[in-house]
Amino acid sequence: MAIEFPDIHATDPDTFGITFPIDSDGERILCLVTTDALQDINPSNATDTPENQFNDNKYSFQSIAEQKIQTGEVANGRIFIDGKDVR
Repeated sequence: MAIEFPDIHATDPDTFGITFPIDSDGERILCLVTTDALQDINPSNATDTPENQFNDNKYSFQSIAEQKIQTGEVANGRIFIDGKDVR
């Protein structure tokens, strides 16, 4: 299974989480990292901006997303990473 992470991401205006794309075997998947996950992955940065929280932990979020793809947790072309995924 080929999984690639294009080097782009954006703040979701509805949730204030971060979204980033994943290319998996020719399929584009969108991953949403919730604000809970952004704050919980590194509690010492909980008051930082979502952008900084994501950038500081980008590779951890990519690793979690890759695990979710491999275990079939993609639904309708989307993956969600929330607080329970990072605790």
